[in-house]
Amino acid sequence: MLKRSLYDALLNWKANNHQKALMVDGPRQVGKTFLLEEFGRREYRDLVKIDFLVDEDARRRFGSAQSAARVIELVSLIAGHELVPGETLVFFDEVQRAQNLVTFSKYLVIDGRFDLAMSGSMLGVELGGVRSWPVGYLHTIDMAPLTFEEFCWARGVPQSILDQVREGYEEKTPLDDSLHGLLIDLFRQYLVIGGMPEVVQKSLNTRNDLGAVRQVQADLLSLYREDIAQYAGNRSLQVKAIYDAIPTQLDKENKRFQLKTLKDGARFERYANDFAWLVAARSVLRTVNVTEPKPMLARTEEQGRFKLYLSDVGMLLASYPAEVAMAAISGERSVNSGSVYENVVAQELAALRSPLRYYHHSRKGEVDFLIETHKGAVLPIEVKSGKDYKLHTALNSLLGTDEYGIEEAVVLSEANVSQGRRAGKTVHYLPLYMVGLVAAEASTPVTDSDALKGVRLDPIDFSGFSE
Repeated sequence: MLKRSLYDALLNWKANNHQKALMVDGPRQVGKTFLLEEFGRREYRDLVKIDFLVDEDARRRFGSAQSAARVIELVSLIAGHELVPGETLVFFDEVQRAQNLVTFSKYLVIDGRFDLAMSGSMLGVELGGVRSWPVGYLHTIDMAPLTFEEFCWARGVPQSILDQVREGYEEKTPLDDSLHGLLIDLFRQYLVIGGMPEVVQKSLNTRNDLGAVRQVQADLLSLYREDIAQYAGNRSLQVKAIYDAIPTQLDKENKRFQLKTLKDGARFERYANDFAWLVAARSVLRTVNVTEPKPMLARTEEQGRFKLYLSDVGMLLASYPAEVAMAAISGERSVNSGSVYENVVAQELAALRSPLRYYHHSRKGEVDFLIETHKGAVLPIEVKSGKDYKLHTALNSLLGTDEYGIEEAVVLSEANVSQGRRAGKTVHYLPLYMVGLVAAEASTPVTDSDALKGVRLDPIDFSGFSE
């Protein structure tokens, strides 16, 4: 089994949130089913899995159930034995095929005879018609392709090496040159292989046969296109045109998605739902422009100005000719590596639930990513693919504009750790393999309850206002 960091989130749910149903969402083929099955076998005495994709009879019976009591009765019949609270996990796989179960999940949790986990494909698209969401009774976890750290685990990189990387990041000190070189080589492999579990496993099984790897990636790209044809309805041609245009759009100097490539005179309003469909399907990562690089970045998002990246960098490289993948492996500068590196950064940020944003100004230039840190500060991130990684005019402009209040910035490249000063502010030059550690600085859109633990509010005395 490929080790996934998300397993700890499942353990946390079991320990603290099992009074809620668990929903694991994410792109197709990222290992949701496998992980939940492994979790159920390891952490429970009894795992009852019901797959609504392959079990037509279960799909019919559960899909027509009109009450939670009927659902519990059906689960008991399938299990064939007593359901012991705290020891039984019921796993509804491909739950989008029986959408009423999402509504009933609240009452299944209240009943308490088993812990409930759900997952499926295309949930962001297919569950839009759920009659009533079980607010307060559903805990959602997003699963992404393997991050670079998880890729390192799969490759057998010793934890002591990863600890050195973390120490170098935290102390902002360079790693040993030979170790740095090995990690850059491994990062280049990650660019080509990516983080889709089936692809990573194929690379391990075939000892890095890139031909075999590329074939699996081609099959996955075909599967994603089939999803568009099956689920996007009468807009499938337009959605597919957008999806197929992404590699070409990213290969241009201006990586912002150009609507005119779809149709002359095309307007965003006409295609807005098509872009939203791809985002909801988790097939693409959408990075929107902000007009002011100040805290609360969401205030100035421009929804019609954005870039699109693929959900997995390996699938992006598989969309290019094989020569591009070979150039990426060897670190050649003959190809536009910038778009590939940016895709990795977007992928790592998305894996940690950070909103994806960039900054573009007609006079001040463009900065690849902006994140809001846990401290509430805006941190600009530039991604560089060449040796001139210390040339960054737009970044200098941001640091030199006092009203923005930006105190530091990050530049990611293949160079070792170093620091510089621009406009009296610090610029951290970090190797690309530290991207996950940079991403961890970003705040997430979910409530950080740990930050409020131990903080208590004084009671407010209204007695003086009583009659």
